[in-house]
Amino acid sequence: MTEQIPAAERYKEITARATTAAQQLRKHERERAGELGEAVAAGKQRREAADEQREKVFDDVRKRWKAAMEALWNERWMQVKGMPDPDRKAAPSTPDDSRRDVQQAYRALYDALEKPRFAASLRPRRKKDS
Repeated sequence: MTEQIPAAERYKEITARATTAAQQLRKHERERAGELGEAVAAGKQRREAADEQREKVFDDVRKRWKAAMEALWNERWMQVKGMPDPDRKAAPSTPDDSRRDVQQAYRALYDALEKPRFAASLRPRRKKDS
């Protein structure tokens, strides 16, 4: 027949296994907490970098808007109320692409303001001396 293990030894064996399992679980939880702490820190850094970059883009857009308003100062017919709100329906873009697009739009406006106002056929004709 099978040999019976005394209850005291069985108890010691079970508590030793439970202690080992608890120690392994604590070790795993410490490692996981460290990994999660690093992930949170990295996420915080990415968030701060994104906020900083957003501010740079916003400042650049604000500067271009101000320059555009100064360029349009003599265009009294144009009614401009202020800087428009961001277009939430616009396609996603990188900060560099956004800055480039704003710069191109500003250049196009500036170039348009530099062009002659009237076509040659609409200019007043000079009277010819007879």
